[in-house]
Amino acid sequence: TPFHADVFRSYSWSANVCGRKRWLLYPAGQEEFLKDRHGNLPFDVTAPDLRDERIYPRYSRSQPPLEILQEAGEIVFIPSGWHHQVHNLDDTISINHNWVNGCNVAVMWSFLQDELAAVQRELSQWKDPMDDWHLQCQLIMKSCTGIDYKEFYNFLKVIAENRISVLEKGLDEESSSQNNSKAAISSLGMLHAVFDLKRTVKVLSSLSANEDFRRLDLSSLRP
Repeated sequence: TPFHADVFRSYSWSANVCGRKRWLLYPAGQEEFLKDRHGNLPFDVTAPDLRDERIYPRYSRSQPPLEILQEAGEIVFIPSGWHHQVHNLDDTISINHNWVNGCNVAVMWSFLQDELAAVQRELSQWKDPMDDWHLQCQLIMKSCTGIDYKEFYNFLKVIAENRISVLEKGLDEESSSQNNSKAAISSLGMLHAVFDLKRTVKVLSSLSANEDFRRLDLSSLRP
């Protein structure tokens, strides 16, 4: 794969069923030193031209990547926001999974704001003649990232409703088992649900106050 961070700045793991992989991973923030003078990330972080200061002026400030040689039967965990590049050293079959949780949902929100801002900069010269300029920006952002602000709202709402349901169920179970020495608890965990809900509410509050979000037609969104 070329140098990238995973979709929505999610966490991920990759399990090798067979074959071998070479991973090059940079902690979140290090990618800023690997951008060229136009702000673009390299396709290949092993390319010799990264050492050309005329093209990559901040490369010398970057730290060496974390290198992993992954064998068959091994799993690699990729933290949220870590950019990486992967080479299959042999014919390889892998199983991968990406996820967002309460720990990085705010990172996902920051990522979406940065993506929309980038689209707006690209389309800034057409802002005045286009009546639906802000809608076109949302559309282009969705084509690049796979989600827009309204879908992000619905995503957060589903998570919030699920966690509220977990808490209500847990309270009902605890109430009905007062004579039981072992307190009832959901499979997710009451504290886990509270943590996720607090983080989700914080991001929902920020989204609801966001000027670009408020300019959309929100009549179709349930509170």
